[in-house]
Amino acid sequence: MDHILTKYGDQACETARLRRNGIHTAREVVSAKMLAELEAAGDAMRYVNPHGQIAWKATPTLRDHLADLQLDAEADLEDI
Repeated sequence: MDHILTKYGDQACETARLRRNGIHTAREVVSAKMLAELEAAGDAMRYVNPHGQIAWKATPTLRDHLADLQLDAEADLEDI
């Protein structure tokens, strides 16, 4: 997974850990569910990496959206 999806995966695993109520969900299950949801929403896509393995990366749409959010946050900080 690329850097953006790795951050999403870490957040999803932490959220699952906090909500589990005694039930342990494997990190791989949480990551797979998160990737499936992002792929269905059009925010992640599968590709074959240089080693011939299937990998995932954020779509340009998600990258642009996150860049816009970052610019908005930086502008808000400048207004303070």
